[in-house]
Formats: sequence, C-alpha cells, structure tokens
Amino acid sequence: MGRTPDTKKRIAALTALLLIFCLLTILVKTGALATLENTSYETLARLASPTLTNITLAITHMGSVGAIVTIILLLLTLPATRTKAGLPVAANAIVSSLLNNALKALIARPRPDLPALIAETGYGYPSGHAMSNAALYAVIVIITYRQTANKTNRALALAYAITATALIGASRVYLGVHSTGDVLAGWIMGIAVALLTDTAYLAATNRKTKITVP
Repeated sequence: MGRTPDTKKRIAALTALLLIFCLLTILVKTGALATLENTSYETLARLASPTLTNITLAITHMGSVGAIVTIILLLLTLPATRTKAGLPVAANAIVSSLLNNALKALIARPRPDLPALIAETGYGYPSGHAMSNAALYAVIVIITYRQTANKTNRALALAYAITATALIGASRVYLGVHSTGDVLAGWIMGIAVALLTDTAYLAATNRKTKITVP
C-alpha cells in the first residue's frame, strides 16, 4: 500500500496548476502564443501522409468519450477495481466533462482556422480530448501509486499515461481541430481535476490524509 497523500502538497499543486492555466489563457487571448501554435501545427503538417493520418485518427479515437466510458465500465464491472478505482475514475470523468464545457463557454475561443481533417464543432479552449484524457490517466496513476509500492507497476502506469496523453493531444493539433494552446490548457486542467476529484474521493470515504506540519 502506498503512502497517503500530503494535503498541503496537493493544495499547492492545485494552486500552481490554476495559476498556470490563468497565465496560459491570458497568453492565448492576447495572441502571445500565436507563433508557437503556428509552428507546432506546421511542423506536424509537414509530416502528413495518408498512413500517418490513419494512425492519428486511431489515436484520437482512443481518447474519445466512448473509449473513456469503456474504461470506466470495465473498472466498475471488475470487483477488484469497482470501489478503489471505478468510482473515483467515473467521478473524475464527470467533473472533467462538466468543467470543460463550462470553460469553453466562458473563454469562447474559436477552433483554429485550419484545413481540419475531421469535422468538429464548438469552441476549442481547452481541448476536451486533452483535458478528459489527462484527467483520466492522471487519476489512474495516482490510484496506482496509492495502491501498490511495486516500482515496475508504477513506472508502467506512468509511462503509459504520459504516452497516451501526449499522443492524443498531439493528434488534435495534427488533425487541425485544436491549437497547441488548447491542448496545453486541457492537460493542465485535466491534471488539476484528477488531483481535486481524488482528494475529494478520499475525504468522502473518510480516508485520513497525511498533513505535514512545517
């Protein structure tokens, strides 16, 4: 069994993530990230090919709502993971979806004016795919670290989470439906949601958290 989380460290991390998100939002709204966003898209666009596009479409579908729901149902179905993983992951997905919709409506940043390879509607910031998958895999890593001290299992969970989240986010830029800023914002808020919902879950289940007093 892993160590219980340090509440003060979680609060500090959440505060830092929210401040970074606010700063990123200001940079995006003022156009300060335009060069970075254009360069990122152009770099990926130069790699475009029918084969890479098919691979990218498969990757982006891995991060779809349907894929996330399938993972949640699997965790809820298995007795070994139903309570300790299924419930917090399901709550995490719900909070992520609701918050993403609220932020998109509040910030109202249009999707990039690019030759998109798939049809998408609605606002672009923060990316729903990036946010929901960052939240999903971050909370799975948090739970894995809490439930096992096995270094190999921890490393595998972390490596897969980073790889899947990065590829899904990059796929949205390659397909022309999101700017880099949209994806970065999604990653930041996704991790924040994972920390928030996991902490709330522990509190709701009366699990004691370790508080370090300086």
